[in-house]
Amino acid sequence: MSPLILISGTLVGLGLFAVVGQLIPGGPRLDVALGRIHAAGTQEPEPTAVGALVRQIAAAMPWLPVPSADLALLGQDRERWFASKIICGLTGLGIIPVLGMLAALAGQRVPWTIPAIASVVLGLALFFAPDLVTRVNAAEKRTDFRHALTSYLDLVALERGAGAGPTEALEAAARIGGGWAFARIGAALDAARKASRPPWEGLAGLAAETGVTELADLAEIAEVAGHEGAKILQTLGARAESMRAQALSATKAKAGSRSTTMVVPIALLGAGFLLLLIFPIVYRTFG
Repeated sequence: MSPLILISGTLVGLGLFAVVGQLIPGGPRLDVALGRIHAAGTQEPEPTAVGALVRQIAAAMPWLPVPSADLALLGQDRERWFASKIICGLTGLGIIPVLGMLAALAGQRVPWTIPAIASVVLGLALFFAPDLVTRVNAAEKRTDFRHALTSYLDLVALERGAGAGPTEALEAAARIGGGWAFARIGAALDAARKASRPPWEGLAGLAAETGVTELADLAEIAEVAGHEGAKILQTLGARAESMRAQALSATKAKAGSRSTTMVVPIALLGAGFLLLLIFPIVYRTFG
């Protein structure tokens, strides 16, 4: 019997054992019952068997870096992100053995060492693929957040110019604007107000959660205005102009990099065209 088939069967058996062990209902646990008693009226959904399995696997690998800020900005759950990593990794591990078994059924003998190494490499590559996807999506969404934050600064400056206080200006500007960025800012301000905390603490918490440093700067400006009563119209205007200049320079740099990358395919196309032109001459000369 091929060692590859033995390894694949062992992995499949262990996976089925873990899944069945999680699906079989266990006895009542004292810590869960006490947690329900002291929940103070909070209603949380019951974790499913798959969710509990994912949590146990995540707890078994505390060394794995988790992009908490990117996940918070994208509104994704940590368990769902980890489940996507597990699914992608298992898919990468299973592709090569399946192809090897199909080749074996077709009568082709393939050394088991080559499919095993390729399967491990592909599994690791696909296991870390969600990290790259999350990082790219979060970078794009963080850029959109900064664009919306520029408009939010202008609205806060207009509200302050109309005579509104720091708290009223921040909340009114969040209500005026539309889009998911204004909704996140408004939700942070509402949570701070319900917790009897100043609004700049809510903005600072949102900045730390999402990794948008410009939002932390706005929180510091609002805190100074709230404690010392300073005039911040010019500060808000200067900050908005600075963010616009940074966004414009970043857009120009991105456009320049894309123009640079287009040189390579154009050069290859020109080289191929020249080869087509000189091929008949070279063939007649040396043929």
